Amino acid sequence: MNKRIFSAGILAAVIFASCGAPKEKDAATEATIEVNEADAHESSDFNYTADQFADLKLIRYQVPGFEELSAQEKELLYYLYEAALCGRDMMYDQNFRHNLRIRKTLEAIVAQEDSYSNDKEYPALLVYTKRVWFSNGIHHHYSNKKFEPEFSKEYFAKTVQSLKTEDLPLKKGESKDELIAELTEVIFNPALAPKKVSLDPETDMVANSAVNFYSDDMTQKDVEEYYASLDKVEKNQPEYGLNTRLVKENGKVVAQTYKIGGLYSEAIEKIVYWIEKAAKVAENDQQKLTLDNLVKYYKSGDVLDWDSYNIAWVNDTNSRTDVVNGFIEVYNDPLGYKGTFESVVSFKDMEATKRIETVSKEAQWFEDNSPIQDLSLIHISEPTRPY
Repeated sequence: MNKRIFSAGILAAVIFASCGAPKEKDAATEATIEVNEADAHESSDFNYTADQFADLKLIRYQVPGFEELSAQEKELLYYLYEAALCGRDMMYDQNFRHNLRIRKTLEAIVAQEDSYSNDKEYPALLVYTKRVWFSNGIHHHYSNKKFEPEFSKEYFAKTVQSLKTEDLPLKKGESKDELIAELTEVIFNPALAPKKVSLDPETDMVANSAVNFYSDDMTQKDVEEYYASLDKVEKNQPEYGLNTRLVKENGKVVAQTYKIGGLYSEAIEKIVYWIEKAAKVAENDQQKLTLDNLVKYYKSGDVLDWDSYNIAWVNDTNSRTDVVNGFIEVYNDPLGYKGTFESVVSFKDMEATKRIETVSKEAQWFEDNSPIQDLSLIHISEPTRPY
């Protein structure tokens, strides 16, 4: 959280709501003073802007309290951080089936930046690469529209041709020319996979979405019929299919499960390796149970094990460190069934927590003295209809 924004918001709330406040309620004002003092003590020369390109501005944050963590807590955070990184390629692949090959090709070019830094078109290629990194693929993270490259096909082909074969993501038996032809079509053809997620109800939302939760030969009707045929699945689990990809095999729809021994097995094995190391240095028994349950889920792919993990996670209210790791949010699936991989590693800011607790204890007073008019006293008349 940006502490400057937080302090400004709290300060405005206290000043606006505390007019005529009794003296015994000065705790809220004191909390505001503490917030502002903490803000003033921040290094004034800290550079919050990490980078800026296209429509993006990347912000850096100070992380108060990290140095106060114990060696065990830092070790735990490191293991959880490594587990998060191991899932990176899965997210790219889920967003679009060509994303990984495009990213790896662009990274091979950028790795040889000294060879291209004087090229007129290189800055545009670098911006395109940064956008791919930020959005985990070649589609915009909000609009879902495919990026329009501002460098030419010819420049892309020239730079790829100049790279060593071993630095490129070539398929077995594939040549540079074949790689260039395939990726050029994907990157530069505006009609090919124009949107990551299409929610137009007048079209086939599966066929018109670039996301890779369903094989290319599947339609929206195929998916809906598949789920409609599953009357009783895993005790009617509403999240059934959260961690699967649907494909057609011999004309039949089949679910491929993300788990060890299944889809993305290599990446998930690495995630499990780091989570198991994290469990050994967990802060307490409840956190260890939570991490153990997550490992069990990644090994089985069973959504009932996913439920057990989430129940344990919700009950872990005493740990200072926390992690989210798994196939969770479904908004990248136009039909809302499939979860995208994500991971967030965090720890509690104890000083900020104290300040928030101080203000939250006065919540009832803020509500009682709110300048907002009692809505129950407001008469809303029916709008007059024009005839």
